Amino acid sequence: MSSNNDSSQLSQLTIGDAKRILVYGVAIALAVWLFFFLVGQVLVALLLGVVAGVYLLPVQEWLERRLRARTESALVTIALIIVPLVALVGYAWYEMSGYSTFVSEKRAEIINAISASLARYFPVGREGTRAGLEAAFAEAVTRSADIIQDLRRRSALLIASLALFFFTVFYVLTQRVRLAAYIKLRVPADYLPLYEKLTLNVGGALRGALRAVFIDQTIKAVVIIVLNLVFGVPLAVVLGITTFLIGFLPLAGEWAIYIPVSIYLFVFADAHLSAGIYLGCGLLLTAASSLFIRPKLASAGARTFSFYWMFLALIAGVYTFGVAGVVLGPAILGFVKAVADTLFGDVKYETSLLKEEHKQQDESAQKDEAMATAK
Repeated sequence: MSSNNDSSQLSQLTIGDAKRILVYGVAIALAVWLFFFLVGQVLVALLLGVVAGVYLLPVQEWLERRLRARTESALVTIALIIVPLVALVGYAWYEMSGYSTFVSEKRAEIINAISASLARYFPVGREGTRAGLEAAFAEAVTRSADIIQDLRRRSALLIASLALFFFTVFYVLTQRVRLAAYIKLRVPADYLPLYEKLTLNVGGALRGALRAVFIDQTIKAVVIIVLNLVFGVPLAVVLGITTFLIGFLPLAGEWAIYIPVSIYLFVFADAHLSAGIYLGCGLLLTAASSLFIRPKLASAGARTFSFYWMFLALIAGVYTFGVAGVVLGPAILGFVKAVADTLFGDVKYETSLLKEEHKQQDESAQKDEAMATAK
């Protein structure tokens, strides 16, 4: 009956209706394109703000019940992120700045120590080694300057992303009821199954992925700090904090910490075994993180995806989108699964291909049994 009504309505479509549909379709496509063009570079910050706001809701609600003020409780909740983050970054920056100044002042002594150490293991003259080290040192200084310039160029994007992140968290914490009502009011009831699947799959994938990343980075930082303390590496805590932070950046990771530290232990401390253990632990940590820890934690946090699918989302997402892939990979996976679940509906054995296959197998087995009995 419904299909007949749809067919009759389609046959009554006029040229004017077709033009309006075309115009509205183009307008919707243009609006979507302009929106993503507007927020494309800060999309990750926006998504992170939404997910972080949802994560912090229990804390904010607990504070709101005691302070009896939603805005103030939201600000206190956000401060629980900002204050420790500013303290950690400030402390790390202060220590690293002092160490950088020390390295610059002791440049000649450092080059002499490295060249003398390398001359014992490689058949290269000390003067040749020194010249090569001076060239490498100059190249490192140049690259450091380039990195600083790149950071300055990206400072506007970084500030905009941070501002959007914290304002999104504040908006979710204070306007969650209005936001949910706004979305539900404008989504037709026919799309309720898709809405529920999107909430379950996309939300679960994002929560699981971000939870996995933060736990994984914390594990790495703790391991690096312990190794630094055991082997007497300078700036032990600062290097651990740096490990936690740089793991979120594309083309950077804890290898940027454990490889230089291993070289330091080998050359300056003359601790060859310690350098080998440190390097081995770093390599094992990197492999375990990418291939097991993050996907396993993400799968456990999402609950709707197996280890394999979260592994695929994280690896392919980071490879395709860089650091944004940590969020976009699981989000795309959740979106695809939500659409598939909505289109194909709930799993029903009675109407599935599996039941038909089992039925055919049973019939074939009965025929074989009958033939064997006849013989």
